Amino acid sequence: MSADASVETLLNTLRQLAIDPNSAQAQQHQPGALIAKLRAINRSSNTAANGKREVTAQVRTAINATNLQLQNLMYEKRHLEREIEKCRQFAFIYQDIPIHDLEEFQASASEELQTPDILADEHQLMLSRLRFELLQAKKDALDSERKSIVADTEAFQKDTDGLAKPLEDLGNLMLDVQQRIQKLLPAATASPSPAPEGSTPQPLTEEPKDEPKDEPMQDASTPAS
Repeated sequence: MSADASVETLLNTLRQLAIDPNSAQAQQHQPGALIAKLRAINRSSNTAANGKREVTAQVRTAINATNLQLQNLMYEKRHLEREIEKCRQFAFIYQDIPIHDLEEFQASASEELQTPDILADEHQLMLSRLRFELLQAKKDALDSERKSIVADTEAFQKDTDGLAKPLEDLGNLMLDVQQRIQKLLPAATASPSPAPEGSTPQPLTEEPKDEPKDEPMQDASTPAS
């Protein structure tokens, strides 16, 4: 019999004794026996209360731990939501860059930039499209530099070709001036025949003149002959 049933039976007995103290049931239940039953029921009640109290404490501890864990998760959730909102509001550089649309990307990009895994992931697809734009920009820069070098080379070649005739005329003019100068020189100092075309003209040199020789001086003590 449980403690609750024992308590209920004892209470019914006490009520009956209170109503009719001289009844047969009152004679059967002596005061000592009732007191003993009360003490037993009290001990059972205390034991049951202690057990329930321990179970309640364990349940309360588990609920507090679960509640604390829930609060931590809610705090982490709010923190992640704020970070996600900041990331969504962040202005990325690629958003201001003109890029090819998806059809042009799929038509022009290499296979390694548009694998099925990349096309299935929006983030990886955007990274792949940006890599494609970078490769195209480098290619366009190289083409522009090559065209600039070709244009500079053609301009230099054109300028060089334009200087060939003036240089030739200048060489002929210098040769003609040299020949006229040689004809105007006196016959005594005239230089040999003009040097052939392409040779360096030799400078004109004069023949050394005979220098007067020093005569020995006569001694004053020697008579003149």
